[in-house]
Amino acid sequence: MSATEMPSTGVPWRMIAIWTLFIALDTGTQLAFKWGADGLADLDFGLAMISRALTLPGVWLAALGYGGTFVVWMIILRTTPLSRAFPMTGLAYVTVPLLAWAVLGERINLVQAGGIATIIAGVLLLGSGETDEDHA
Repeated sequence: MSATEMPSTGVPWRMIAIWTLFIALDTGTQLAFKWGADGLADLDFGLAMISRALTLPGVWLAALGYGGTFVVWMIILRTTPLSRAFPMTGLAYVTVPLLAWAVLGERINLVQAGGIATIIAGVLLLGSGETDEDHA
């Protein structure tokens, strides 16, 4: 085991850091979009809405967040098969509602909480599955 792997799982610390960054960027981007959209609530779609959107910090943060998420996603896909990486993006379905609840005061009902728990279970199952290296 190398110094860059976690002792009990064999998962490289670098991958944990990259995935943490990806989920943080993706979550932050969605919250920024909500912040930006709240500033547009009184406008119908059109030039006036687009003009105002370009003045809102939340919209700019969301655009920057998408750029950062794209870069980190490309880093992830260089070393991880898409069939394994894409389901991991589902963690944002956990972090976005939880932070929307904590930061924006949005409600999470019992059905949504059950969905979040199911997603967490699914990600854990994905993480414990065989990798391509297991067959090499």
